[in-house]
Amino acid sequence: MNNTSSNVPVTGLPSGAAVAMSLPPLDNTLGAILIAEILVSMLFGMTTLQIYVYFSRNPRDSLWMKGVMIVLWILDALHLILTSHTLYHYAVLNYMNPLSLTICPWSFAVDMMFGGLNEILVTAIFAYRIWKFSGKLWPVMLIIPPTLVGFAGAAAIGNFALKVPIYEEFKQHYAWIWYLTFSAQSVADIAIAATLTAILIKRRTGFHKTDSIIRTLIVYSINTCALTSSASLASIITYAVMPNNFIFIAFAMVLPKLMLNSLLALLNSRDSIRDKNRSEPLSIHLSQLTTASVPDEPPRLSGSTRNVFEGKNESYLSGIAITTDKVASVSSV
Repeated sequence: MNNTSSNVPVTGLPSGAAVAMSLPPLDNTLGAILIAEILVSMLFGMTTLQIYVYFSRNPRDSLWMKGVMIVLWILDALHLILTSHTLYHYAVLNYMNPLSLTICPWSFAVDMMFGGLNEILVTAIFAYRIWKFSGKLWPVMLIIPPTLVGFAGAAAIGNFALKVPIYEEFKQHYAWIWYLTFSAQSVADIAIAATLTAILIKRRTGFHKTDSIIRTLIVYSINTCALTSSASLASIITYAVMPNNFIFIAFAMVLPKLMLNSLLALLNSRDSIRDKNRSEPLSIHLSQLTTASVPDEPPRLSGSTRNVFEGKNESYLSGIAITTDKVASVSSV
């Protein structure tokens, strides 16, 4: 009997195997989800630690603020559960079914909705703190509209992904929603950094102590918003360039965790900024003051909401008198 099995051409493979060979490699699909899940788990651990630090160090914050932080932690925990199910769906439930990589699981669709809710709450806190510090409405008007667009887009993505779970079909019909959603979120982050920086620059006084704190807050705000906006832009770029793998999904999974951790880091930095403010002596150049504007009492700092300088020259120095608490409160934006 002749053995003819070696003469079977490669093109004679079963159709299922041929389809499997045409699928994207696992390293940038399932591997991207795995790496993102590791990062999400690490960031959730950091969130939990920072929540504990927040409640330990900030007893003076209002009850509604503490309640919002608890809600954000719960949403963050749900986000972790849903991303974990997404990984479990691909790696365990469909271990021998590579075609499952072409279909979006329900958990990721729902996760997009929870992630959008998380992001709108975090951004609202940023906007509220900026409004409270500046007393002006225009920063809020720059931040809130793109935030609402991003939230509506995230909800739409989740809804349409449930109805059209096949990634290729979703890309053909709803890719523009993905671009719009993450573009709006990036614009909101940039608006936060730009408005806060503009407000802080106007608060500069020429006094080393106050200006040092303002510079620190400017660096904090720029670095924080640069991180989150970069993640949003990375998701847009990777979806446009590599729509057939899951790298764009990986950035979307990590983004809500980055936003919440950034907010908590700024909230918990208030004590260190206050300590820095109290530890540095206040230096005043006498050339900056006229004889008519010399205060009756030497300048002093306090933890209250009074101006740094009090006396008959209060009107002259009110623009440069940022108190310890008020400056520290900016670190929470």
